[in-house]
Amino acid sequence: MIFENVALHNVDGLYKHKDIEGLLLGRIPEHVSARLSKAGQMMMICPSGSEIRFVSETYPVKITLSVDKITKHLGDGIITDARVFFGTFQTRQRFVIKRIKTLLEIIRPPKFIELAEKIATDAPFSPHVCRIRFWGTTMGAPIRFHGIETEGKIRPPHAEELPGLSYLAYGTSLTQGAYASESHLSYPNLVGCRLDADVINLGSSCSAYCEPEMADYIAGRKDWNFATLDLSLNMVDTFSPEEFSRRVSYMINRIAGSNKSRPVFCITLKPYLGDYIESKKPDLYRKLLRNAVETSALDNLYLIEGQDLMPDVAGGLCPDMVHLGDFGTIQIAEKLAAKIKPVLQSHHLLFKHSR
Repeated sequence: MIFENVALHNVDGLYKHKDIEGLLLGRIPEHVSARLSKAGQMMMICPSGSEIRFVSETYPVKITLSVDKITKHLGDGIITDARVFFGTFQTRQRFVIKRIKTLLEIIRPPKFIELAEKIATDAPFSPHVCRIRFWGTTMGAPIRFHGIETEGKIRPPHAEELPGLSYLAYGTSLTQGAYASESHLSYPNLVGCRLDADVINLGSSCSAYCEPEMADYIAGRKDWNFATLDLSLNMVDTFSPEEFSRRVSYMINRIAGSNKSRPVFCITLKPYLGDYIESKKPDLYRKLLRNAVETSALDNLYLIEGQDLMPDVAGGLCPDMVHLGDFGTIQIAEKLAAKIKPVLQSHHLLFKHSR
């Protein structure tokens, strides 16, 4: 989305509210969000994996943001962090966005461009592209955009300054990146890094319910080349096996059927608490997803076993035995990228510089 001469990445809705200053950044349009659960609506205004991107001829660039007052009832500790990257280069600049208007004054390291243009000739992002990447409490508290200013010209990145491949990830809090130390350490972002792909993160903590409206929305988007669907730990204790099958069958067939040149990877439940308390339910839901993929007539649907992605359970899980620490997200990303890569090659989607 282009707004005020910047690109709002992983943002597909700007929510306006009467008597509230600033525009609330949403990862999906408001009319789609309204059809989700209350928890899903909240997660879709958390800027997980969202970025403000621009190319400026002069620095500093000043951006004014604030954390939305909807978080007031959650306590004073609800913040969003903003990390500054230039292309793929991580800088030391870090900002904490609070409920009051917060000014981010972005600087570019001296002589950086001269060096980066020599070193980063094969990088998927141009070093000229400044990327403000959001993270924080609850994967980033909802934020409002108030404005951007600089003395020189500023513009959104051109297509040739961005990765040519786009990856959409839908799933639970694991997809959204809960417990990862930084936005770029969520497993979708790590997969994107390995495959030189830009990442659209539609992870929805505690609320990945495979609503048909979400399936229709993802299918209708034209800006992704392949997708992973992590389906879905959130549904095990919430929906009957019959309803689970109905929802995931519609979602995978609707999304994969929207464009058969786009591979869609369906991921069964990863190891979690339910596997360690002699519960048979996780295996049942894994089987149901396998059946949904196997009975589909679409040959661009692929099944990936979640249990194959993270064998080192002791090193990858957090104390709740559900979420992933950084080591777990790295394990999953490495294994997932390795499984996706040959499929992308067979679809002639993989660029030569992917790692």
